[in-house]
Amino acid sequence: MSKLGPISHFPFPVSCDSLVLQGLRCEWGAGVLNLVSSLSHFLILTGHWKFNMAPHGKELSEDLKKRIVALHKDGLGYKKIAKTLKLSCSTVAKTIQRFNWTGSTQNRPRHGRPKKLSARAQRHIQRLSLGNRRMSAASIAAEVEGVGGQPVSAQTIRRTLHQIGLHGCRPRRKPLLKMMHKKARKQFAEDKQTKDMDYWNHVLWSDETKINLFGSDGVKRVWRQPGEEYKDKCVLPTVKHGGGSVMVWGCMSAAGTGELQFIEGTMNANMYCDILKQSMIPSLRRLGRRAVFQHDNDPKHTSKTTTALLKKLRVKVMDWPSMSPDLNPIEHLWGILKRKLEECKVSNIHQLCDVIMEEWKRTPVATCEALVNSMPKRVKAVLENDGGHTKY
Repeated sequence: MSKLGPISHFPFPVSCDSLVLQGLRCEWGAGVLNLVSSLSHFLILTGHWKFNMAPHGKELSEDLKKRIVALHKDGLGYKKIAKTLKLSCSTVAKTIQRFNWTGSTQNRPRHGRPKKLSARAQRHIQRLSLGNRRMSAASIAAEVEGVGGQPVSAQTIRRTLHQIGLHGCRPRRKPLLKMMHKKARKQFAEDKQTKDMDYWNHVLWSDETKINLFGSDGVKRVWRQPGEEYKDKCVLPTVKHGGGSVMVWGCMSAAGTGELQFIEGTMNANMYCDILKQSMIPSLRRLGRRAVFQHDNDPKHTSKTTTALLKKLRVKVMDWPSMSPDLNPIEHLWGILKRKLEECKVSNIHQLCDVIMEEWKRTPVATCEALVNSMPKRVKAVLENDGGHTKY
């Protein structure tokens, strides 16, 4: 082969095209054609020569390649191997021929653009991102350039972080937990981890929430195409002064929703006591003598007036850890209610109140029961996170 010279000095274009091979057969004869075909096939298999060809399918695994070679060594032909492994004959032939030329089923290393960042630089990027989770890619790029002197783009930093499993995500909004809060949450979970579902089914959960006239205060998303930013279906309408909102107090149990009461103005301890007498007590009595009342540690709930009233009414109150909305299943019920209200078109506060009361009463008992049934999992999650945040 050394006498033929390099590929670029061939007196004709070396190709596997059938028309070219037929022309060479007529002009040069079958002997020369067989030599050229063998030479081009060898260069293709060894990776020294590349040419434009149709896109490849999925690459065979190493185990499948070894099975092809093993069956060929056992004496099976290309067609029988292809039928046995459900492959094409050409795939089997190329695999065996590549093994005969190179002595291995593994592909030759592919050449590409060398990495701009060394392994040491990648470890430095990982330490920076894990040390400060809110550090932007541009800031990390500037830090890396200041240390190594090599300019790096922010996109290169993002690709490097993606390779090690770090992706930019919107942080979850959770209450600020201090060490005292974590200890209280962990103690609560330890005390309640042995409680069965019969205990949780006799708990009356309560809470207050604000419901806006024009949707929630959370982030909304829309599906849109480029250039549709200002179409009516792709914008979130706003009104002056927020359009109004209502504050409600509600309670629920595994038996379904309890009483719901609207709050006018700013609620104080006296107003909360009125709500307890008018709405909480009737709902609590439906659960029987074993009923336990739950409310959070809002100052109105823990005031002397409220504590004296609950003691007078002989209400069992659950000891509740502060900053623990994830342990209260009624928080999820508020979310379900608000999503239903978004589907209703209301134009004023009076209509909103009517729809809220209607949807609250229509809440299925199965929904409340499912939320209460999650309490053992919530308690377990708090213990696993050592009193920290959970996914609830």
